Amino acid sequence: MGIMNTVKFLQMYPQLTNIVPEPEQATKNVPSWYKDQPAISGSDIPDRGVMRLTVKKCQAFFDAMAMGYILKVPCDIYIDTTDGNLNIQLPAAMNKYHSMLISEHSEEQVSHLPIDKEIYCSKILRIHPTWMVQTDEGYSTLFTSPMHQGPSPLKAIDAVVDTDNYFTDGHLSFLVKKNFKGTLKQGTPMSQIFPFKREEWTMELVNNFPPKKIEEQRNKVRSTFQNGYRLKFWQKKTFK
Repeated sequence: MGIMNTVKFLQMYPQLTNIVPEPEQATKNVPSWYKDQPAISGSDIPDRGVMRLTVKKCQAFFDAMAMGYILKVPCDIYIDTTDGNLNIQLPAAMNKYHSMLISEHSEEQVSHLPIDKEIYCSKILRIHPTWMVQTDEGYSTLFTSPMHQGPSPLKAIDAVVDTDNYFTDGHLSFLVKKNFKGTLKQGTPMSQIFPFKREEWTMELVNNFPPKKIEEQRNKVRSTFQNGYRLKFWQKKTFK
């Protein structure tokens, strides 16, 4: 085995070390709905050579959910947007850390961002996970919403940071749904991060790709009732 790349999570506020949840591998945060999802719809007896498999059997779907690492909500955050504004409260004991944990962008800062204002508030909520991300030289990090998690009032504003040169020492930005009133619980997944190597790419259009190659691929993946892609094409991705 070659040398494994390392992503470091640096606690920016040591006084919160034993309070805020630690980042975790995404594989440790598979949502309950997925665990409860049956793998086969109906009978497990093939119907005309076809099994009615559900998303539980889609390896590509699972890989998106299990890739990378999860940053979590640092403490309970009560959110009320029922009046059209962004109203936030923290537990009383956390109020002294409010500016460390919570911030916002004004409407002017995102005046041209195409926000669907029928769904989301105009102001951008910013939450600090308190953990900074550092990657090996040549690696950047994509920050996005946790994939295929349960319903959430938050939608991450996607960003890429060159975390080998710049530690993510700031708040993460989120759109917040209108007409929401409730508590975002401490430990809820709020951002999924993907370290990746910066490489140069070029684009090529191929108009004469042989159809036989596609047919061979389809026959190979469908030569088993289930797990054809995982058994014959899939490559393991490791995040420890």
